[in-house]
Amino acid sequence: MTDKELLAELDRDIYEPFRAAYRSYDTEAYLALHTPDLIRVGGPGRTVQGYAEVAAEVGPWFADAAATGLPLAIDFRFTERLADGDRASDRGVYRIEVDGAVLHGRFHTFSRKDGGRWRMVVDYDSDDGATLTDADWAALA
Repeated sequence: MTDKELLAELDRDIYEPFRAAYRSYDTEAYLALHTPDLIRVGGPGRTVQGYAEVAAEVGPWFADAAATGLPLAIDFRFTERLADGDRASDRGVYRIEVDGAVLHGRFHTFSRKDGGRWRMVVDYDSDDGATLTDADWAALA
């Protein structure tokens, strides 16, 4: 399989459903993108968490956003994408929009293909992309 095909699979299995889960506040869909042995690092709390801790946080967060009716969206720009067989690494910048507010950050994920489907094994993000402007974001397209 070519690199282009592997990256298209990653987009189909992870990043497109990730965007959809945010738009629809869908906790189950979000969690399905991750392996049970997930390591989640960083975020606003600058923590190291496993799948259970992530599940305990994201459910209430999505529920609160849904209850207020605030539009929620996430998008990604990649600065490095490496894939080989059943392993992949993606680095880049994310943009979250919540009710008109825009937040940027940097991410680095490691994914594994299991049972014909890609899922995230490690998800690291930081807010050191917070100084990015909309022009910076557009330049990464």
